[in-house]
Amino acid sequence: MIQIEYETQRLSLRFFLVMLVLFLFQTGFGLLLAAQHLDPLLLSGVLNFNIVRAEHTNLGILWILAGFIGTILFVGPLLSKRELAAPWLIKFLFYALLAVVVWNVFTQVLAQQGIAGWWLGQPMLQEGLEYLEAGRIADVVILIGFAILCYVVLRTFPPVKQWNEIHWGLGLGVLALTAVWVFGLFFIERLDLQEYFRWYVVHYWVEGVWEVIHISLVGFLVVLMFKANVKAVGYAVFWGISLVWLSGLLGNAHHYFWIGTPEFWQFWGSLFSALEPLPLIFCFWHIYLDAHHDRKPIANMPAFAFLLGSVVLEQVGAGILGFTMTFALTNVWSHGTWITLSHAHLALFGTFGMLGLSAAYYAVPLMRGIQNFDQRLGKMAFWLVFTGMLGLGFVFAIGGTIQVFVYRTLGLDWFGGDVSGAMQIAKVFVPVFGLIFTIGVALLVFDLLTLGHRPVVTPQADNLASVETHRYAATAEMPRWKQLLTGWEAGVWLLGMWFFGALITLGLLSFNLSGVRAGSPFLPYAMSGIGYSGLLLVTLLFVWRFLSSLNARSTTPQAAAFGTPPAAQPAE
Repeated sequence: MIQIEYETQRLSLRFFLVMLVLFLFQTGFGLLLAAQHLDPLLLSGVLNFNIVRAEHTNLGILWILAGFIGTILFVGPLLSKRELAAPWLIKFLFYALLAVVVWNVFTQVLAQQGIAGWWLGQPMLQEGLEYLEAGRIADVVILIGFAILCYVVLRTFPPVKQWNEIHWGLGLGVLALTAVWVFGLFFIERLDLQEYFRWYVVHYWVEGVWEVIHISLVGFLVVLMFKANVKAVGYAVFWGISLVWLSGLLGNAHHYFWIGTPEFWQFWGSLFSALEPLPLIFCFWHIYLDAHHDRKPIANMPAFAFLLGSVVLEQVGAGILGFTMTFALTNVWSHGTWITLSHAHLALFGTFGMLGLSAAYYAVPLMRGIQNFDQRLGKMAFWLVFTGMLGLGFVFAIGGTIQVFVYRTLGLDWFGGDVSGAMQIAKVFVPVFGLIFTIGVALLVFDLLTLGHRPVVTPQADNLASVETHRYAATAEMPRWKQLLTGWEAGVWLLGMWFFGALITLGLLSFNLSGVRAGSPFLPYAMSGIGYSGLLLVTLLFVWRFLSSLNARSTTPQAAAFGTPPAAQPAE
């Protein structure tokens, strides 16, 4: 039976389990939102649309944070080569997280009853600021929780002079996680200035804090999965974090375009927002290099699949789709539409959510002492949630393009139902892809919750498909689709993604043309249809190709068992 190296790593398990439960509930609220788009009167007066949307958004933030905390606590002792400091504080942090979840869920309903917001004199219960709805009492508890996490991590780490780049990334990340939250404690009656402070939290969390933690954790997970060189991974982590802060801090200005702030932000926000994909390209490329450096078979395919999905959707959702809509000349059309939903879902779930799921699939079997487990459920769950999320991204993008034209170009009446009718076909497909995604979520939650409580798969049965693949590889020519993925081919896939991203950008820019504004939607519709279809299809095929190519890591069952590099393949 395999064992974890440090007993305090087990404290992460409770955070992973809470992550899974919250993820399931958040997905349920998402399905309810899709149903309310089709029938706006559904649960009216009981759970209004704005309340369901707030619950969906906030639970998304909370389960992702739970996954981050669980991953940090699991890798912390491995990075430091000693037990976690102050385990009693970690237990307190867990109960504080549960209290914040309960508080957040139930106080959202207060807004529906008119008991919420600073302007109604109820800031202690619920503040009413978008994405920061939690009341002042919950704000303070959250600040204490972040401070505890920061203290535990920094106390666990070795002396600063012994830190490598991953130590620095996580150390600065948890420190910034605490510091940036302070901006969420401000409230100013002047709306434009309040928006400055609100976006300090919302944007800097994503671009300046979560991304730093994400890059560091991705780096250490590939070290664990592939025994990659820590110095080489640290090099990638250093440049990734540097580029994130170079672009992300001033890139915050794309939130300032339309809130009454000075016009010069339109130039600077466009410029630095355009630079934000640079670290994401770097992360995308490095996971290819790390995954292929020794060509050993993958022992835990679900964990790697979710890690790959995290990096790829980071590139597509945060990088490419973020790039297409954060220029002032494109954002003037896309801002506040379903196009934003496409970017947000692929970026938030893809980048940060999938990282937590990857870490859970890596850590849970270790903590439960499972040497071999049936990976079929995990792999099936990955493809369901990955395909479902790509489908949602496509439907949101197409629906948003229609929305821009009929609402912001033709000026049709939103509240009269004209815009809703024009977007109806997109609204019908949201619950379809949402249901695919939900089935995948239910499957992975069941799989992870019951690992160790179901019959353990024998090594022979578990590795049967792998053995057959290696036998086939040793006796015949492997199909091209399953051959080793070269760096040149990976670059072509990446270039293809950005090509379709350029079409999407041109499609949004075309809304500025006089012919389109006069009533001809052909150009933006054609470019968005080709651009979004091509981008998301290339993304799906690339991940399929990447995972299929892992079967080419070894030529015989014996080589797979002992991790022998394939003799027939030339070294890169």
